[in-house]
Amino acid sequence: MRSGFLALSCAAFCLSTQAFADDSSAALGAGGVVLTKSADIRMAREDLYVSPKKVRIRFEFVNGTDRDIDTVVAFPLPDVDMNEYTMSPVGAMTGDPLNFVGFTVTADGKAIVPQSEQRAFYRGRDVTDIVRRAGVPLMMTDPRFSKLMDKLPASQRRILEDAGLADSESGDFEHPHWTVRTRFFWHQLFPAHRTVVLEHAYQPVTGQSFFTGYELAGGKDSSAAYYARTYCIDPATHAAIARRIGGQPGKTDDGAMLAAYSTDYILVSGANWKGGIGHFHLTLDKLEPGNILSVCWDGALKKTGATTFEVSQDDFTPRQDVRMLVLGPVPKQ
Repeated sequence: MRSGFLALSCAAFCLSTQAFADDSSAALGAGGVVLTKSADIRMAREDLYVSPKKVRIRFEFVNGTDRDIDTVVAFPLPDVDMNEYTMSPVGAMTGDPLNFVGFTVTADGKAIVPQSEQRAFYRGRDVTDIVRRAGVPLMMTDPRFSKLMDKLPASQRRILEDAGLADSESGDFEHPHWTVRTRFFWHQLFPAHRTVVLEHAYQPVTGQSFFTGYELAGGKDSSAAYYARTYCIDPATHAAIARRIGGQPGKTDDGAMLAAYSTDYILVSGANWKGGIGHFHLTLDKLEPGNILSVCWDGALKKTGATTFEVSQDDFTPRQDVRMLVLGPVPKQ
């Protein structure tokens, strides 16, 4: 079902605005916690809040067995393709190269300090030790990364190049080719016949671009087709955007543009518990009353406030991710 003024986004979002490609940034999709061994644990409830600036999730997990279950709970951060994102900007991250989404978690109201793991992969193999042997950080958000890569000694360059992990053909510096995978994890006790409430929050890696007349051009333009397909921009939403832009489809008149913010929540993958979700509640927040929000969602979304839209469903099995597009005024320089 395509629903009125709604649109959301995330996962591996390749922004396609032609005229303003250099001014766009890509979004990275994350999801919720993953129970690594949870065949006997049921998710009784999930309350999910998604906005371009914050994601909050409250889970109620129930252990219906006669025994306590101690298992590992993990939160995988989105993969970061260093080959792509050292050349193209990525959405907003925190300054922490490990916890670049500002992840926090509590269990039954008590804060948890999770363990962390960050590894580098290339073509399916773990190359963490090779990258570290070359003396460079795994993650590009590390403040040392650019300086070290720019002035990498020949011996260290050879370590990376011999493994196919870097080259200098695309510029004056070593260009990395590995992908960084980060996850947080902790041991969680689920007592027999008890409910455990896990809550976590993080800053989504929201992509930013410009939405112009090109993106209203229907099938005539690849970026227009991408937006229409990915965010289910229906006729009513299309008309509302056209009124705000004040331009013609396929044109980029001066000033005729909106800021586009894309935020994804990976809802389908990572579910590893018994059965579906007993009760699922989703809140989407476009942050400002004048913003336009569009989302692909099977079911009716109800406007519940000046900026929020909500939906609830029982016995819910996710079959699609949340992909959200919020359109608003271009920020003043």
